[in-house]
Amino acid sequence: MKLPNPFTKQKKEQTSEYFLALLLTDEKASAVILQEQLGKVKIISKHEEFFSSSLEAIDQEAFITLIDKTVSKAEEVLPPKVETHKTVFGVKESWVDPDTKKITKEYLTKLKKVCDALDLTPIGFMVVTEAISHLLQEEEGAPLSAILAEVGHKTVALALYRGGKVVERIDGPVEDSAAATVDKLLRHFTVAVLPARIILFDAKDAEKLSQQFIGHQWSKSLPFLHVPQITVLPEGYDGRAVTFGAAAQMGFDVLDEDMPQPKALTLPTEEADEKRNEEPQETKKEETSTISADNFGFVVDQDIATMQPPVDERVEEHATEEIPSEVADFAVNLHQEQPESYEIKKHSSQKKMPNIFALVSAHMPHMKLALPSFGKNKNFVLPLIILVVVLGLIGSIIFFYLYKVQANVILSVKPNIVTQDTNVVFSATSPSDFSKNVIAAKSITTTVDGDLSIDTTGKKDVGDKAKGTVTIYNNAETSAKVESGTTIKSSNGLLFLTDKDISIASASGDIFSGTKPGTTQVAVTAKEIGTDSNLPSGTKFTIGSNSSLAAKNDSAFSGGTKKQVTVVSKNDIAKLKTDLPKSLEDKARTALSQKATDSETLLPLLTVASLDKAKFDKNVDDEAKKVKLTASVVFNSMSYQNDELTNYGKSLIKSKYAQDISIADKSIKNTIKDTKQKNENEVETTVTIEAGLLPNINTADVIEKLQGKSLQQTQLIIKGLPQVAQSQITFSPSLPFLPNIFPTLPKHITVEVRSQ
Repeated sequence: MKLPNPFTKQKKEQTSEYFLALLLTDEKASAVILQEQLGKVKIISKHEEFFSSSLEAIDQEAFITLIDKTVSKAEEVLPPKVETHKTVFGVKESWVDPDTKKITKEYLTKLKKVCDALDLTPIGFMVVTEAISHLLQEEEGAPLSAILAEVGHKTVALALYRGGKVVERIDGPVEDSAAATVDKLLRHFTVAVLPARIILFDAKDAEKLSQQFIGHQWSKSLPFLHVPQITVLPEGYDGRAVTFGAAAQMGFDVLDEDMPQPKALTLPTEEADEKRNEEPQETKKEETSTISADNFGFVVDQDIATMQPPVDERVEEHATEEIPSEVADFAVNLHQEQPESYEIKKHSSQKKMPNIFALVSAHMPHMKLALPSFGKNKNFVLPLIILVVVLGLIGSIIFFYLYKVQANVILSVKPNIVTQDTNVVFSATSPSDFSKNVIAAKSITTTVDGDLSIDTTGKKDVGDKAKGTVTIYNNAETSAKVESGTTIKSSNGLLFLTDKDISIASASGDIFSGTKPGTTQVAVTAKEIGTDSNLPSGTKFTIGSNSSLAAKNDSAFSGGTKKQVTVVSKNDIAKLKTDLPKSLEDKARTALSQKATDSETLLPLLTVASLDKAKFDKNVDDEAKKVKLTASVVFNSMSYQNDELTNYGKSLIKSKYAQDISIADKSIKNTIKDTKQKNENEVETTVTIEAGLLPNINTADVIEKLQGKSLQQTQLIIKGLPQVAQSQITFSPSLPFLPNIFPTLPKHITVEVRSQ
């Protein structure tokens, strides 16, 4: 049989009460199931459903159907025959009248129909964005000053907070991207200076969205003092915020290691007791009323339609003057029956040390020890020894956990990759000046010998000139001379040249007997090659402008031939001068790279300084099918120090993003493109810089959070750290069969952050 444990008392069966938080935003409805047990509240289930169009456009019947589906899915974790009735509503700011601070009649009617159809008992409402603002204030310890952005699939809503209060609000449809939409909406704010912090919530794929906002180029017209810090709240943060508000109002603690405990807004007990002793008896009853976190718009266990709580002037910063009337009106109008009463339990929100004894005993075998009897049976030595041994063992384990265990945590952080394009000048004559985008470089020269042959492209006609003999007639009264090379022209326009000097006698006879011209024969040669000059006999010719002279051939001309051949052209020579250096670029780069050190990189641009000892094997107009050039080509280039470009990249990234960011080791990558010669000593390029940004994780803060935590609690804490992809936890020494508890002494915990 099972023996009782003498060291523990039998606990009474604990009962739980369940609440429903129903959040309504533009694009979806979210149901969060809360379990309360012994004054502590925790989220046990949540589910969300998206509207087919939007919250404002959906009809009442479809609205009720979707809410029913959302709540039913969330309630699947509840015990059999258990349903949630008591409901806290999270609503949009636009549903609340800005003057009366009450839900408008239109939306009040809409919610009443939902409650009637689904048997829900409303116990209060909150504006979701205000609940988020209050939770952020609790977590960060200061009133919120930021731009709160609700990023949905189709819409983006912005709320500008200053000192925890809303200054302006605006919303609009998503255009191009969420970041571009926020940029556009921010231009409509009227404040002189915008807070340099943007907080995103209700967004899917938080990492991708964060990279989109970090890489966004904000409009220069926006009045930011510097580039805004981007914070993406975890998914479901709005549900946590409403849970926190509800717990604060009902006096419960929240079982969530990542969420600050709600602060009870009551006077310290001793101070309250002293006041009660000093004041008249009839006022003491009135003082016992506690007001907690009224600014959440939430009331518990009272007739909220008629209640007017007194003001406790002794509560300094967190006291509220009265229960907001809009909450009372909401509950009375929405549901005529008041919610069931329940006792508000007060619990200390101070952080407690882990109960090592409880953790150990929970893993010890269940056993019964025979207690010593000092009556008739005096044989109690053995049980006493066993008791001492067990107590000593438990004490040793406690001592071991407190002073001997060493916990080592290695966090692998995934860098957030960003890119930036910039124009850079590499100068061989100026030192590096990152503010002017100038990086020092070094000139390098090399000479490469080579030759290149190409096909010729010139065309030329070749052949023989036609020859023949003509008879020249002189009709003048005086003789005439024709020199060698005199041009004569045929009747069809072809030109011929005389081969020698000749003299032609004058004409003879008289007018009565008739005149007879003087004649002389001379050989002629065609001026141009070709068969066209092979003229038939009887062709007439003219000689210059002298009308007294004429010529005619008695026999046909012959010997004229013509054909077209390929020759070297001027373009062929120019092409060789251009193509030879190009053909030697690879050899030149190899030679130049060998002149650069291991810490240097050669720029991709090569320039030809000169073409020395150039020699062509053919001249222009020479008949040839190929022509060859042999020469020595002098190349110039530049090299730069790798560290210089890396340091420039870091400087550029830090100037664009927050100065306190960390850049992952060896994550800087540079890509050079569009290189061109600016002048003899400078090269202009476009450099694409890629860097991995790391969050600044304060290891001291992490160690403080891990002290005394279980392994499961630690994993939840690590999961909430930004960009942590995986973690490795080891305990030294490690004891089997015992739970892994982090030491309570910070010096026994080490946290190391590594980049992936």
